[in-house]
Amino acid sequence: MFKIKALKVTITTDKGVYGTPLLTFSDGLTILKGFNSTGKSTLFQSILYCLGLEELIGGKNEKTMQSVLKSEILDNSNKIEANVIESNILLEIEGVKSVTVKRFISSESKKPGLVEVYDGKLLTEPNQYDSSPMYVHDKGAADNENIFGFHSFLEKLIGWNLPDVNYRDGRQRKLYLQNIFPSFIIEQKAGWTDFLATIPYYSLLDKETRALEFLLNLDSWKIQQKKSLIKQEKNQILESWKELFTELKSLSHQISCEIRGVDSNPSILESSNSLYLLYPTEERNFVLADYIQNLESQFNEIKNIEIPNIGDQASDNENRISELNEVLSGASINLSNQINRKNLAISKYKSFKERLIELENDKLQNEYHLKVKKKGAESGFAIAHDNCPYCSQGLNDSLLPKDIEIVPMQIEENLDYLKAQINLIKIYIQNHENDIEHYDLGINSLNNKISETRSEIRSLKTQLVSDNRLPSIELLEKRIKLKARLELYQRKYEDLTLFQEKFKRLSDEWVHVLGEEKSIPKLLSPFDFKKISELETKFKSLLGEFHYRSKPIESITISRETLMPVVDRYSLKFDSSASDFTRAIWSFIIALKETSEEFGGNHPNLFILDEPGQQEAGDNDLQFLLKRLGEYTNSQSIVFSSFHQSEETFLACTKDVRFKLIDLGKEKFIKKIEG
Repeated sequence: MFKIKALKVTITTDKGVYGTPLLTFSDGLTILKGFNSTGKSTLFQSILYCLGLEELIGGKNEKTMQSVLKSEILDNSNKIEANVIESNILLEIEGVKSVTVKRFISSESKKPGLVEVYDGKLLTEPNQYDSSPMYVHDKGAADNENIFGFHSFLEKLIGWNLPDVNYRDGRQRKLYLQNIFPSFIIEQKAGWTDFLATIPYYSLLDKETRALEFLLNLDSWKIQQKKSLIKQEKNQILESWKELFTELKSLSHQISCEIRGVDSNPSILESSNSLYLLYPTEERNFVLADYIQNLESQFNEIKNIEIPNIGDQASDNENRISELNEVLSGASINLSNQINRKNLAISKYKSFKERLIELENDKLQNEYHLKVKKKGAESGFAIAHDNCPYCSQGLNDSLLPKDIEIVPMQIEENLDYLKAQINLIKIYIQNHENDIEHYDLGINSLNNKISETRSEIRSLKTQLVSDNRLPSIELLEKRIKLKARLELYQRKYEDLTLFQEKFKRLSDEWVHVLGEEKSIPKLLSPFDFKKISELETKFKSLLGEFHYRSKPIESITISRETLMPVVDRYSLKFDSSASDFTRAIWSFIIALKETSEEFGGNHPNLFILDEPGQQEAGDNDLQFLLKRLGEYTNSQSIVFSSFHQSEETFLACTKDVRFKLIDLGKEKFIKKIEG
């Protein structure tokens, strides 16, 4: 339970000290009664200001406060009586312990964002208490790790542990206090215009629903939180997988290999060996391990050959040069073919990309057309009737001659056709991307082969003009190059093993997170359903007791998606008169409190209501509301009302109601403090 215990306003002016006497609030119901312009709104706003919740009245810091607290004090004739030099508010509150909050509105030395927290009942039990400086409305003020953040302190004082929720930027951040308090603190101007009307805009998805989930302590917000965590985990795995795949792709290109077993998106690998590299040659495709074995065999074979003299190989070298020239010629032709195929694939790829843009634009225009047609636009939208908007001729969506009878596709059919075409084009584009990559690998491999062949030819030609007594340079170079190639591929194979282990770990994490995702309930838990059903029952019962008449009560429900009152899936607001909607808000906030209490929710058992009867809801109904609030022995309610400035109305509305009265009278409540 969270309570407001006492309030005191102090204003230093050029004419002396003004302010309020010490106001104390009891458990149960406290009514602050006063004529208009006596200071009810000032006191209501002072409570919100000290709690750092002035955003509920439309802004931050001192600009939201009445002029009497920041600029000038008016007398009962609304003439300037004094100019404000400095002003502050003291608010004593109680949660898991009692503290007193001090906040300045106007001051030369203290900024409005500063909050001084005294560790004790400074107003009701004056004494020397330690104080701690804190702040609001700046980054970190709600951070649990920040000892100077006032909203973090207030959260702990209430006994809450606010969850992290999804915001529109895709990130998870805390559900702020400002999102929750509008369900039990309602101000006069905007507060009665909608359910939870004064929640500030924080780019929070379904902000009302998130607040109600927390107050009712539903499993659904825990499920939502788990979904968000799983989404984060999936994104992290996806990013790690893509990054790892890019690194693997770089490795494969270095040794002219193709990747098999994985692509850029996470997948389930049965074993680490599911991932391997393929080395393509003209004769056959080698798995990397087999290609290394082949290189080892070649190297061992050439390593054991005794190196002959150049003269002994002169005839063989001439024949070898002739063979290599044929190989070079064939490789050059293959390279030219590969380049031509790649260029053709690129041309088709670009063509398909252009076609995709055209199809997506056609699809968009057809969707616009369909929307207008479905809305039944009958004037000013000739196209909705398949007529040209300029000449009124029929649009048959066909270029065939009129004497050929054929029924053109309707817009819906055309859309289906376009979607199918788009999906097909995307497959073609992906296939051509794969082809281009494959051609790149082939071109790279052929370039390497051409380079090696030319090098070998140069070596052989050099030997033909060298001293016949020298050892064969060609064989030495071949041995050295083969050894270097073998060592390179062996190193890359060791790197591949590391990639296999990393991909397998990510795959196992992917399987785990997919399993967790499958285990999340897609519907409300049975306990949540029970809570919401009870909320609906209480809400409809209260509507009847408050004499709600705008719609049949049996047609009203609590939405299982938004947790808000609806009729035929639409907000109750749109089907209610102003007075009936006020009754609906009364019913909803009370039902919310009672349901939370019954099922161990997070409602603080507090109401602060500013002019709840302003929409002429009826004295009898307001009397029922006040009586209900007065009967809550374990809750605190503070109601600000003028009762239409009528003593008769006040007496009628408070008949048989248990309450404490703070009567502000007919004149300005903030007065000069004598002595």
